[in-house]
Amino acid sequence: MTRRSAVILATIGLAVLGRVVCTSHVAAAAQDVRFKNGAPSVDKLVDQFMQALKDRDKARIHELRVTEDEYRGLILPGSVDEGHPRSHYSEQASSYFWSILNTKSIYSEANILNVWGGRPLKLKSVAYRGGTKKYADYTAYKQLELKLEDETGNEDELRIGSIAAGMPRVSATSTKIKGSSTSAG
Repeated sequence: MTRRSAVILATIGLAVLGRVVCTSHVAAAAQDVRFKNGAPSVDKLVDQFMQALKDRDKARIHELRVTEDEYRGLILPGSVDEGHPRSHYSEQASSYFWSILNTKSIYSEANILNVWGGRPLKLKSVAYRGGTKKYADYTAYKQLELKLEDETGNEDELRIGSIAAGMPRVSATSTKIKGSSTSAG
């Protein structure tokens, strides 16, 4: 068995074990968490992201991402098909999954700002490479792809993470970016 295979198996094992036990802290947090600083729609979220990118506003781009509480209390347990009970994860498992997502997102944010920040860009189109999927607690717009045009007329693609929208337990729809991965096409 290669080291990579062992790591993959260990990750799967942690995921399986993590679903078995849920601490009262995580369960209680799930009932009280709501999206904060989100946008009222997917289009508004993309507009806010584009403005923050233009302004090279690192803090605003970070605010548009889901927080640890939102991820561990809403996204992770609510990522089940509609009509199914929410998943329950142990404190250790949910913390581990958050740390993976957050670490990747921190580096992606820095890369996005380095490559794209401060440039006069025109948004040409928005696509979701992974489509959309309704989960028990939200709708995911998967693998956001922005077609952009720079000041010289050249087009390129900015690929970032997914968008989580429409929490049914929240009276006003709130939308945030879930994770960040970036590449230029």
